[in-house]
Amino acid sequence: MKHFDALQTFLLVAELGSFSATARRLGLARSTVTTQIQTLEAELGLPLLNRSTRHVSLTADGQRFAERAKVLVEGLNELSSEFRQRSGRVAGRLHVQMTESIANTLVLPRLPEFLRSHPDLILRVSLSERAPDLAEEGIDCALRLSAEKDSAYRFRRFGQVNFVMAASPAYLARYGVPRHPNDLPGHRTIDFFDADAGRPIDYVLAKGRDRITVPADGVLAVDNTRAGLTCARAGLGIYEDFDFVLRPYLVNGELVRVLPDWKRPGPAAVALYPSGRQNSAPVRAFLRFLDGVLRPELRQL
Repeated sequence: MKHFDALQTFLLVAELGSFSATARRLGLARSTVTTQIQTLEAELGLPLLNRSTRHVSLTADGQRFAERAKVLVEGLNELSSEFRQRSGRVAGRLHVQMTESIANTLVLPRLPEFLRSHPDLILRVSLSERAPDLAEEGIDCALRLSAEKDSAYRFRRFGQVNFVMAASPAYLARYGVPRHPNDLPGHRTIDFFDADAGRPIDYVLAKGRDRITVPADGVLAVDNTRAGLTCARAGLGIYEDFDFVLRPYLVNGELVRVLPDWKRPGPAAVALYPSGRQNSAPVRAFLRFLDGVLRPELRQL
């Protein structure tokens, strides 16, 4: 047990072939990772790694040591997890990644209750609109708004969101209220820029069997939900976003819904996690927390 952390670090360095990547994965300073490996090698009296300026690889002794160490570490982790579960205690490290809009609006405001329930848990939260590789970046659980489910991971679905269009009362007083999607080209719109596509996302609205696509060619485009919301509240145009994002401002009157009879279904709220994490007490606890937070909100959609 004395060198348990160092063994875990060593195995990760062996897997990633990099001290820097290991440090990023573990949230440690690179010097800490280097010191752990050097201490382990000093205790054993032999080098475990070949070091170069660009890559790190296992020595012959390191390869044999890694094979035995992996069995030992996995066994200790399973043993610790079993007895933590028996005691009802959730402990250890948990790295979660979430889409910024749903995290800031729904999840993070409720995070204090999760941490109060699990005081022995060390939580790391990453916010990003991109979809990183969970295994590569050491992410235990990712909450995404996506129509697609990555078959490489297990998933839990919490419901579906929808898009809503809204504008400030000041904007509507000045420019009028659109009655039909075909009126949008005559209005100022706050378009959402898709960095992957290299252009703003067009508006696709449906009513019954009618489906209309309106090109996004306004004079203002943003690539961030908070920026779009700020611009809309400032009266700069008609803005489309997820309904859970706009709902508080529609309720308090800062924004007014536009074209309420026209719908655009949005993606599902899905939590993804590697198959090896299905028995992880921290992951299971976080999924229960998300279930309690999201399902009541998504029922209103």
